[in-house]
Formats: sequence, structure tokens, C-alpha cells
Amino acid sequence: MRIPYSISKSGMKAQQQKLDALAHNIANVNTAGFKQKNVSFRELLVNDITEQDTLLSAEVNAAGLNRGVQSSVNGTDFSTGSLIESADNLSLTVNGEGFFGVTDNAGNLVLTKDGQFTLDEGNRLVNRRGQLVNADLTVPREAWPEGELTVSSEGNLLVKTTEGDVQVGRIPLYTVENPQALIPTGDNNFMVSPEQQATLTNSIDNPAAFGTFISGVYEESNVDLAQSFTDMIMTQRAYSLNAQVTRSTDEIQSLINQFS
Repeated sequence: MRIPYSISKSGMKAQQQKLDALAHNIANVNTAGFKQKNVSFRELLVNDITEQDTLLSAEVNAAGLNRGVQSSVNGTDFSTGSLIESADNLSLTVNGEGFFGVTDNAGNLVLTKDGQFTLDEGNRLVNRRGQLVNADLTVPREAWPEGELTVSSEGNLLVKTTEGDVQVGRIPLYTVENPQALIPTGDNNFMVSPEQQATLTNSIDNPAAFGTFISGVYEESNVDLAQSFTDMIMTQRAYSLNAQVTRSTDEIQSLINQFS
């Protein structure tokens, strides 16, 4: 009876992990730039069943008995979320596969799709958490002319003056060979693993390959709320069925004990 117990136990644990991931996605449905997490399932050890073990129908092919199921958060859905118009023209969206680069509180370069940027008191381009946006400045901040800062579709930082636009720098985009290997660090940021550092590239030499900038809009979460709630209902039912198997197994075990 230990096998049915372990199967239903693993099933409940796997479904609970999916429920946790779905709850995390739903909680961030209104978080700008959030990318929902994907959950996958796989069978645990499978023991093949042959005619030497039991009588099998001639129609049965590749029969087997597994030891349960395991789930894991195995990736991030980097599809584009809805675009929301912003009153701040420094809010940006990447129309392409590129990521913005920001410097986290530990001084590390991290990648993000959250483009809600603004200028701080030091005239630095930062995100909502005050983290500095990576930009290649051709004119020091203290030497910028008076005027409104804008961003072109190529990522050029332009200051609008009465005499025309003055370019003061450029925002590069970043990408890696395998985005699924990026490590979530919270706050919509992703860190490049040491194994991926060699594949980290920016758009300075080839901007067209990374995407274009859209200013005045930001990318909303890509969580599909209706689908997430549907998945949650199905997962809760699967959890309940595994719990029912545990109860039924316990009842059968009790009957066996009465006759032993």
C-alpha cells in the first residue's frame, strides 16, 4: 500500500506547487513588465509491467506503473504583455526581444522588461525602485542643455531645445542566447547566470536585431487572468482527487488490518 500513498502524496505536492505559481502570477497581474512563470510535470520512476508480472490484454502496449509525479517552475513566459499609455514620455517598451539593463542595489547588471522610467533629483534615468538605467552618455549630465529629455525609436537620448534636438547618449538593449536560463531576482529583474555571461550582448553594434523603442507607453503584465483562474480551478480539482485517493487507500488499509 505504500505505492498508492506515495503516488497520491506526490500528486498533491505537485498540484500545490502549481497552485503556488498560479497564485504568484495572479497576484502580479497588474505589475508592469511582470512575466508569468510556467510549471511543468514529469513522471517519477516508471516500472514496466510484463506478462511475467500479471495477465495483460493483447491490446495493452507498453504498460507501466510510475511512482508519482513531480512539478517544477521550469521557465518564464517572455511573451509581450498589453501596452499601456503613460503620461510620462520616459516610459518605454521594447518592440522586440531586447531587455533593458539596470543596476540593482548590489551594483550588478540585471535585465528587465519593466520600462517605467523617470528622472531622479540628480537628473539620472531610473526605474520606479530608483535603480539606475544603463545608458551610454556622450554628454555628461551636468552639461546637458535645458529642455525635455526624450527617447527615439533607436534608443537615442535626446534633449529638446529651442534650437533642436541634442543627443546626449543612448540606451542599449541586452539579450542572451537562452533567456530561459535567466535567474529571477525579484522586482521584475533577471540576473545573467555565470554560464550565460559569455552570451550576454548589447545593441550598440547591431540595434535592429534587438528591437525598437516605443516611448510614452509601458508593458503590462502578460498574465492572462481568465486562463489563470481556469487553470487554478482545474489544479484544485486535481489536488482534491489526489486527496481522495489518499483517503480511499487509508480505508482499504484499515479493512486489510481488520482481517490480519
